[in-house]
Amino acid sequence: MTLATKQIIDQSNDTEEIKGVGEQFAAIQQSLEKAFQSQDALAPEEALTDWLSIYNLYLYIEIESETNRVQRFKSLEELELRVEAFKTKYKDLAPKEAVDGIEKVQLWAKISRKMISSKVYTLAASVEDNEVKQLGLFYTGLIDLLEIAENYLSFFTQRGRELVKALAQTVISYQTFEDYAKKRPADEITSGAISIRNAAKAILWEIERSDRKIFSYKSLYEEANHALKTDEKEELLKTLRCWREEDINELEKLSENKQPNS
Repeated sequence: MTLATKQIIDQSNDTEEIKGVGEQFAAIQQSLEKAFQSQDALAPEEALTDWLSIYNLYLYIEIESETNRVQRFKSLEELELRVEAFKTKYKDLAPKEAVDGIEKVQLWAKISRKMISSKVYTLAASVEDNEVKQLGLFYTGLIDLLEIAENYLSFFTQRGRELVKALAQTVISYQTFEDYAKKRPADEITSGAISIRNAAKAILWEIERSDRKIFSYKSLYEEANHALKTDEKEELLKTLRCWREEDINELEKLSENKQPNS
């Protein structure tokens, strides 16, 4: 892989790319305590102790394991298992808002593990001499990243989005992929290079689609709502019919929920 690609990966920091869920723990504990106040069984006290143990593991992951990627991966895996066991054990006692928060913690651990996996594969590719193996490793890392971009992009911090976008753009612009396609048609290396480039394009498309939705739903509508007349708003919606149907439906929902000229 190119030096620029490796530099982007080296700049990444696990704790700065995926949004933490630290604030969830206090809310979950409060919700559990409130729900258990009227219960006289031993389970509530045990549940709070178990949840405190999970929180302590989260703190270790966020602080102590930052520089040890292997240990961080193992600890995230353990966190996922503990949270799953907690949900199973106390599902009949915990209120819905606590369960929702608990599932966010579990999802955060899963996404963070995926991110580490992606980095491990891409970094391994940067030191692999065999071209076929190198491309295979890098492709596997990009597929992990693509899965996050497709399903969990909201968990990226702004820095994380920028680094992933830069990585995808660098891969797409990598001239060697063009050279492979021209000089070595239909062989294993060409196939690997094309697969990598397509995965990078898909990652970039997911980020750009998300950025467009953020702009259209929040920025564009608010601007139109305050600056345009009612009849002009209707005209604006008509001109945006070229958007994906799901996008325009969301924009129309915003229009229906707001008062004209509010």
